[in-house]
Amino acid sequence: MASAPVIQVLSRSNYEDQHLVSLPNAYPLPPLAPSSIRIKSTILSLTTNNFAYARIGHLLGWWDVHPLPPSIPAEYSDPTKFGCISAWGYAEVIEGNVSGLEVGTWFWGYLPIGTMPFDMEVKLTEVHGQFSEELGDKESLGYDALMLILFQTGYMLNRYVFAWEPSELVQPGGEPIDGWTVQHATLGDDSIVLVFAASGKTALGLAYCLKHDRPAGRKPRMVIGIGSTKSKAFTEGTGLYDKVLTYDADSGSLGEQLDLTPDTKIAVIDVGSRDAAADRWAVKLRKSCSNVVQIQIAGEFKTESPEEATARFLARKKVEGYKVVVNASKMRTQAMEKSGEQRFYDDFAKIWDSVKKGGYIKGMRLVWGEGMADLGRGWEKLYMGQVGPDEGLVFSLVENPTEKL
Repeated sequence: MASAPVIQVLSRSNYEDQHLVSLPNAYPLPPLAPSSIRIKSTILSLTTNNFAYARIGHLLGWWDVHPLPPSIPAEYSDPTKFGCISAWGYAEVIEGNVSGLEVGTWFWGYLPIGTMPFDMEVKLTEVHGQFSEELGDKESLGYDALMLILFQTGYMLNRYVFAWEPSELVQPGGEPIDGWTVQHATLGDDSIVLVFAASGKTALGLAYCLKHDRPAGRKPRMVIGIGSTKSKAFTEGTGLYDKVLTYDADSGSLGEQLDLTPDTKIAVIDVGSRDAAADRWAVKLRKSCSNVVQIQIAGEFKTESPEEATARFLARKKVEGYKVVVNASKMRTQAMEKSGEQRFYDDFAKIWDSVKKGGYIKGMRLVWGEGMADLGRGWEKLYMGQVGPDEGLVFSLVENPTEKL
């Protein structure tokens, strides 16, 4: 008999209130439904994005992706008080009745945090890049879990939002009301891109693509990273930014620091700046430059009640001038419609493989943990601010890691 699975359970009002809950009554599992597979999380990553899933999950349905299991102990069974948030990584197929998805196949995706098996109904198409029988080494799998989805958001912004082919232009938030045009998207020698919270993994993906995945003549004159004093040395060390500044640099003359003219095109990209720094800079820049566009990918990482998170979420666009908010899922759907699903996956795989072959992001390193106890400690270190910008937290949840990885 397998040991009792353990899952992470969080208070829905405070994601710092974490419980690692054993499920002694989870087995035996029910029969598998038709056209389904049973999978078990094997490698998971944790980033501050997981806190965003918890903080605004009540607005976007993220608490509902993997609900509390029927075997949850009574003290955690109230879904209005407790819930489960997911993480990106790999799971292994341990049972199935879908032709072509054999036991031992690995699935990459948005997975429950824990060792409890879960079932998925599957409908395979000709393109099913989330399943694989040919795996890379442990380091490669770890970086896939940690950065692939975040890097992909940066890739899509570069390729499809700041599109150099008008036919591939997509709306950042996925809605016509965004009003994103070819003129907004144009980048060239007369433009600069300011990336706020520049040490974050999505920001690094965007900076990499702006530098390495645009045709000649369609690259901005400068890509400038803006972040905290604490992260400045790491951000500079990546080599992805032409200049790195701190959030308070706007206390001086931005025109001189950024070498601006009134006609300079400025793209302000906010990946979670502190104290609304991106909004503050955009207001100041608009006083001297007429062509400023603003995109928000993520909000600031800070503990908030659901009510506070809702208020800040709804206020995201309430700024002077043009600003759009990214919806990565809708952006991906549009991109696939523009390019075709197979080409989308193939084109992205080429650049992601080149990143991995080049040693990933310079200065970034994986910090591995084993099992749910380590994952719980990693969660605590993240919300306490004890994880450096150069560290990527990944966890192996397999029972015999030396045999599996």
